[in-house]
Amino acid sequence: MRNFSNYPIKLVTLHIIHENCWSRYYLNDDLVKILDLIPYMEKNLLRVFAITSEKGYKTIEKLKFDGKIKEIFNVYRNGNGIFVDLARDFDSSVLSIINKNNGIVLNTAKYEGMEIWNILIYEHKINRMLKELDEIAQIEKIKISDHIPLTNTLSDNELKILSIAYENGYFDYPRKIKSGELANLLGISQSTLIYYLRNAERKIIGQFLRKSRMEQTDE
Repeated sequence: MRNFSNYPIKLVTLHIIHENCWSRYYLNDDLVKILDLIPYMEKNLLRVFAITSEKGYKTIEKLKFDGKIKEIFNVYRNGNGIFVDLARDFDSSVLSIINKNNGIVLNTAKYEGMEIWNILIYEHKINRMLKELDEIAQIEKIKISDHIPLTNTLSDNELKILSIAYENGYFDYPRKIKSGELANLLGISQSTLIYYLRNAERKIIGQFLRKSRMEQTDE
């Protein structure tokens, strides 16, 4: 039988003010949600794929004009949001430190000069990561908790149908598309659509409630 390691993985949530980053100057209260981060270390470039509001994008555009953002490669409207493909230097980025310590970024966002990071990292690497982050950023808040993967993940069909429903305004108020129209768009019956949507909603709500209970227990 394979021996188990003594290296537990932890979920680390950080609220930081990153002095050497465009986020420090993003003082808008509209959230910038980071969809993906891709480093090009040979070019010292960190490519950032983000989505925000129109108001948020205007602030980002001004930061590019002021030289706080290295480059904006592409911008387009995605539903009610604005997708932005931008770049900054990879050196002294938060991601460079997370990568160096073998961490995994689950998600990150920017608002009002603050960055929020949710990271998976081995417990014995946390102190070193925090020490290195402290050299480039002001750490405002840290929360370390056990990482318990949530079960009942969405099936491929549930994820696909939920995503298309969301993109077409099914969850907007008032709804931009009715269930019958959405079913026709997907090429399935209305009853099948409702079945998949309810299953997906049940799983997501269950995950949210379990996570909330765990967070309350930690506090």
